[in-house]
This record gives sequence, structure tokens and C-alpha cells, in this order.
Amino acid sequence: MTTLKDMVAESRRMAFGSMSDQINLVAAAYTAGDSELYLDLDVTGITPGMVLSSGLNVWYVKGIDAASKLVYVVPGYDNCPGGAAAVGDFVYIKPRVTEWYLFDEMSKEIARLSSPSVGLYKIASWTVQADATWQTYDIPSAAFGMVGLLRVRYRVPGSSDVWIDIPEKAYRVQFNDTQASSYVRLLRNVPSGTDVKFVYKAPFTAPTSLASDPVADCGLSETMVDIPPLGVLGALLRTTESRRGQVQAQGDSRRAGEVPPGANSSMAARIDREYDNRVREEYIRLVQRVSIVRSL
Repeated sequence: MTTLKDMVAESRRMAFGSMSDQINLVAAAYTAGDSELYLDLDVTGITPGMVLSSGLNVWYVKGIDAASKLVYVVPGYDNCPGGAAAVGDFVYIKPRVTEWYLFDEMSKEIARLSSPSVGLYKIASWTVQADATWQTYDIPSAAFGMVGLLRVRYRVPGSSDVWIDIPEKAYRVQFNDTQASSYVRLLRNVPSGTDVKFVYKAPFTAPTSLASDPVADCGLSETMVDIPPLGVLGALLRTTESRRGQVQAQGDSRRAGEVPPGANSSMAARIDREYDNRVREEYIRLVQRVSIVRSL
């Protein structure tokens, strides 16, 4: 099973090639918000002013006690949500990028996938008994955030798996201020004693932790999970180029013969093209899964 932690690691690998950050390990269970962090390996290389990262924790180092391998930290640095840390968890020392930053960017990328400019979506549905009198069907709370209906169909009475599609022009979707007053109205009769199924497209759900499943929890299909890491990679490359172009101070110097000006921007543009190609491929796959019925 792929998790957000796997996707975060993929973005890190694509951006930096190899995992060469210095690490330590949590030696005693850490409670969220605590200002003391016990580590397992030597801490003499950790100095005040450094940043440590583990999961969604980012700590600012205030000082150390080398004998007990205790690090005094400021929790919640970089506006991270923080959390508990278990014995044996990795702690990245002065990382090139924190897992919190990558998780936050990954969450934005997942939300961006279902934006109008990108156009992907998750497919969901609800099924109700036919209303032969009014042909009006309430939109359930789970579907209130949908961005459109993909298909409306009813089951042939007496059958278990034979469905008849209702064309797009034969129903109307009415969205009002509240879910309770929003509904779908059919403009043709559906026989009583059967089911009506509404298939809709909805935005992806934001992940809540590094353990979130992008398929089960966020709604991505199995074939889409490589797209958000590409988006995060592009963002990382553009950030690197911006940092190296600062006129106030060159804190991240480059060797002119190895990394010429604009190299990261050019790579980001290539990644953006790959991102766009993958989005188009997945959009075609979605259309092939559920075609819109327009005929009479």
C-alpha cells in the first residue's frame, strides 16, 4: 500500500538523487509539544540554531546535553503541526528539506489535481429508490461538494445488473445554499420499485497524516499516485533557483561550470511538461471509465 510518506520520499529522491542527510534516532518516546528530545546517536554535531525534522515535527535547537544525548528544542517550528515521535523514528539533522514541507506541498498538489485548471477528479456514487411520483432526489451530504454528475441510470425492474442510462439533457441538478435544499430532478419517468444510481465527480480529499492512503483516503486512482510527487519536485526546483538568485546573499553557492544559472528552472520546466502529460493520460483514462450519455 502506498502512503503519503512513500510519496514524500519519492519527491525527495527525485530532487536530490540520494539520501545523504545526516540522521539520528529517537531514543525515548517524544510527546507532542515537548521541549526535550532524547536521541540515540551522538549529538555533539548538533548546535543551537540548527533545525531537526522527524515526520511532521520540525524543531529549532536551543541547546544540547551531550552526556545524556538530550536536545533542547522549540517545537512547532515552521508552523508545523507536530505530533508524537516513537522510539527509533528517524530524525533528520539540518535537512535539505523537511518532511513537513514536502507533506504540505503534497497536500496542495493533491488538491490542485481536482482544480478546474488541471481537471482530474475522483469518481463516487450514491444509489436510492426510485421516486415515481416526483422524480426528485436529494443530494446527500457526502456528495454536496461534487463538481458535476457523470452518469444517471436506473436498474431495469426485476434485474440485478441491467441498467439504463438517462441522457444528460433529461435531468437537472439544482444546487442551493445548503445540502438539504439541493437535489437532482429527472425529466423523464423512472418506474417504481427499482434503484436510481447517480455517479458524480468530486474533488480529492486532503490527507491528514503521512500514514494517509492516497487511494483509500484521498480518492486518487492507483495510476495517479506518481503525479503529486512530480508537482512537488517542480516546486522544489523552482525554490532552489529562486534561492540561488538572491542578490542580498548567496547562501547556496554554485560552481558555474557544474550548475549554470537557470539550470534548475530548465529542469523544472521539463518536469512540468512531464506532469502535464501524466495529467492528460489520467484524464483520458477517467473519460474512458465513465462516458457521458448525451443521446436521447
